[in-house]
Amino acid sequence: MIDAAPRDPREDRRKHRTEVALEALTRLVEASRRRAQLDAVTVSDPNGLLLAGAGAARLCEELAAWAPVMGRGADNDTVPSSLDAFESRTRLRRLSVDGIQIVVTFCGARADEPAELDAVSAGCARILASG
Repeated sequence: MIDAAPRDPREDRRKHRTEVALEALTRLVEASRRRAQLDAVTVSDPNGLLLAGAGAARLCEELAAWAPVMGRGADNDTVPSSLDAFESRTRLRRLSVDGIQIVVTFCGARADEPAELDAVSAGCARILASG
């Protein structure tokens, strides 16, 4: 049986814990951005509101704003646009946690590494489910 007694914080492998969900999301995306060597990682709502971001502030705001429309172009639109260039270096994942919908977005040369996107998505689910 696992002991439910509180653990000594000095034994925790994570040094900078927080109980505040938005701070935890910010720390999660910053760690991911550094690990994957990305330009930016964001977590936003389906309306384009930035919840947490790591990377240049302007790029994070742009990613959050573009996320709701990325991957949802018109089927008959064959004319290249600036959105096509933006999408070529970004990846996103839409997920729902306890009825809260979020969008995780990666931007950079190594944005299409699925393992890191999986890890951030799982981290967001854990943080938001506990908050």
